[in-house]
Amino acid sequence: MKRWLPIIFAIALGATACGDGGETTAAGSETDEGPQSFEDLEYESPIMDFLGVDTALDFNSEESEAQFAEQANVAEEKIAQCMREEGFEYTPVDQSSFISFSEGDDELPWGSREWAEKYGFGITTQRFSQSEVGPDLLGWDDTEMQEFDEQTDPNQAYVESLSQVERDAYYEALYGNEPELPIDATEADYEEAYENWEPTGCQAEAWGDEGFFGGPEQAFYEEFGDDIDDLYERLEADPRVAEHKSKVAACMAEKGLDYSGDMEELYNYFEDKMTGIGPDYSQDPFEAAGLDPETMTEEEIDAFYEEAFNVELSDADKETLGALQAEEIELATAVWDCDGSDLQLEILFSEIRVEYENEFLAENADRLGEFEGSAEG
Repeated sequence: MKRWLPIIFAIALGATACGDGGETTAAGSETDEGPQSFEDLEYESPIMDFLGVDTALDFNSEESEAQFAEQANVAEEKIAQCMREEGFEYTPVDQSSFISFSEGDDELPWGSREWAEKYGFGITTQRFSQSEVGPDLLGWDDTEMQEFDEQTDPNQAYVESLSQVERDAYYEALYGNEPELPIDATEADYEEAYENWEPTGCQAEAWGDEGFFGGPEQAFYEEFGDDIDDLYERLEADPRVAEHKSKVAACMAEKGLDYSGDMEELYNYFEDKMTGIGPDYSQDPFEAAGLDPETMTEEEIDAFYEEAFNVELSDADKETLGALQAEEIELATAVWDCDGSDLQLEILFSEIRVEYENEFLAENADRLGEFEGSAEG
């Protein structure tokens, strides 16, 4: 997948940002100045300003939740109309009880040292749900998912009244078709399959109308995607980034820890260590159990998934995972103290990115003017 799309999505969620006056400190130094979590940051992007995208939205407010719920309910009405045109019944689902961007009272600010002390990098600590790891280890909070499952879908009775063939057609009309992938699909397989794939079905159509698919960002990327990819490659190769990472590595070495700063390498290290823990997701679970989902009812399939994938880990797996979580947390905390965390790198990246984006806008003024004119037309 091209890098620009995830970046735009991160912008929308307020996940990336640049400091509002804070200075990037030397690796390993202690300071109370500057942002201490992603919540303290404000995102700045000349390109987003050019596109008219508001990057100052507060996604942790009740007002934002209400706006998203209203938008979601409008989309639900459009889904209902689309499904009727496809020959099916569909009752709009009230989304107000499902949409929440607010953090819980006990939630730590993302990117803070306290977050690193508890969750590390979020690899081993967020690999399994809390239900799977039990109370003594860290997992992702599946409480809201359980509460969602307990909600009554107003379309459930209608769907259950359909034959299997009709039900398949119903879901295809609602969700569209996903790219076909093998069970053991690699990351490269996913990138290739989704490279030119576009969402289909009533749900995608409705949400697209509401601006969640397409829009100025998508049109911009289709026109300038290669240029933006090149921009980010140059950003990552900027001497200031290399110098900062070198200081982080030296600081980590002083602590007796080997850390290259390569996050992909880091993830692969812990993922390899977690191989064999929990269910084996690399094979078809139905095939392994000797079952054919085509002959099963929706209730039987749901029950199968509940039993197959929501089981608490064995004591041996918990012991292995516990040791990995302790290792990850120690490493992540040290990285934070050496100014090498995602937060601290983002502060530096953002400062340089603004420079690069302004250069891009200046160098491509004519092309951007034509793009702006075509978008308005």
